[in-house]
Parts: sequence; structure tokens; C-alpha cells
Amino acid sequence: MKLIQTIILSMLCTPIMASCNNSKATNADNQAVSKTSTSAVQATSKEISKEKGVAGQIASVTKKGKAVFLVVFNKKGADKDKAISIAKKALAKKSNSAEIIELNTTEASNNDLITKFSLAGAPLPLIIVMDKNGIPAGGLKLAEATPDALADMIPSPKNSEVIKALNEKKAVFIIAYKEKMIEKKKAITNCINAAKVMKNEAAVVLLNTDNKAEKLLISNLQIDINSTEPAIYTVNKSGQITGTFTPKTSIAQLTVAASKVMSGCGGGCASGCN
Repeated sequence: MKLIQTIILSMLCTPIMASCNNSKATNADNQAVSKTSTSAVQATSKEISKEKGVAGQIASVTKKGKAVFLVVFNKKGADKDKAISIAKKALAKKSNSAEIIELNTTEASNNDLITKFSLAGAPLPLIIVMDKNGIPAGGLKLAEATPDALADMIPSPKNSEVIKALNEKKAVFIIAYKEKMIEKKKAITNCINAAKVMKNEAAVVLLNTDNKAEKLLISNLQIDINSTEPAIYTVNKSGQITGTFTPKTSIAQLTVAASKVMSGCGGGCASGCN
């Protein structure tokens, strides 16, 4: 599912510096840094709000409901300046929804964030996009970064809901619907009950396919906008899409799908590993 690379979903199977099965920085140098692991993203804005410095800056921005372009670098110079310039151009496209913050990996005060986001050995400079909850939602190293690509990485509201749930180690039921669909209520009820069966270790996200603000998420999930009935997408705790179902699907089937463990990034990994 190649199109899934830029969503939720885009950073939840692998470390930020590597591919699915290789965490070495040499491997990361050959790839756009567009993914990170769930374990590396356990910092919510609530957690980092207790800290000072860059962590405090991030908390301050996300408290306002804004995303963050986090420019990570280890030395000043042309490359760092170029990364800042690209981030500023991206910000111009999203001026009311994001702010730029710099993180110097050579400063000891940033060691906790370096560990938290698995930045040791990552190709620098790079730009990480954090959503309004302070959770990394995507990132690009300098050679791959463009203003448009960064702007597009800012999660939509529903995308952020999914990222937040996965960051909390929950599975997700995404219900794609239109307001006039007759079986919308049934789909929602089944998913809510399935989440209860899973002892609330699953979240339900309602995705209105008529919402233009969710256009990218709808496209990446390859949702049929001409469908006449809701579609239910099950995503396991690792961010892998494990199935697509109709409102008639039983609660038992939904819970089994949402709990399904898949090896590596195979079988439709939401991060789109190649």
C-alpha cells in the first residue's frame, strides 16, 4: 500500500533513521527519513511539558494546537541554514497551524529528546514534523525535504487522532462514511462495542469522506468515495492495516482483525516500508 507512506501511519513501523529491519545510520542515509517507531514516539505533549529547553518549546507550541517543524542539526552552516529556509517556506503554506523549532544534537540539554526520538546516528540535518499533540508524524532529511512535502506531512485532525491512538499503544477502527449513509450508526456501534471488548485498548475514528480537510488521508487509505455504505478499516497497535470491513461485520471479527499481529512490515504495513 504505497500511498499509505505519508499518513498516520507513515512513521509507525521503523526507527526514524532506518528501514524496517536495519537501524544502522548508513542504511538511513540512503532513504528519506519518513518513519519512526511507536516505541520512539512515546512522548506526548503532556509528558514533555514538564521539561525545559526545546522540549518546553514543543509543549508550548502544541498547547496552542499547532504542529511543529523540528529542524534537527549538529552543526551550524550552509546545510542547517538551508533546512531552516525550507522549513520557513513550508511554514508560509501553513502559517496558522505550525511553528519552527530548532534542536541542536550537540547540546547536552537535548539528550533526552535525542534518545526519545531515536536521533543518534540519524543523517543530519533533518526536519521532523510533529502533530498538534507533540507526536512525530513524519520527517525528511535535507536532500529529500521540500516545502510542499513538509506542509503535506502536517496531519489532518483525523490523522492526528489515529497517530495519538497508536502512540498510546491502541488499535484503531477507522470508519469511512458519508452523513446520509443508512448503516453509519450500525458501523459506529459495532466499532464502539468492539473497542469495549478489547478493554478500551482500541480507539474509534470517524472519517467523513466529504470532509475536504481529510482529502490526503482519504486518498492514502484508498477509500472509495463513491461507495454507498461505510467502510471499516482495522489498524493494529503497530500501525498495520489488517483489514477492511462492512457494517455487517461481527464484533468478534473486528476484534480479531484489530488484534492481529503481523510480522515485519508485510501484509499492508501502514508505514509503507519498501
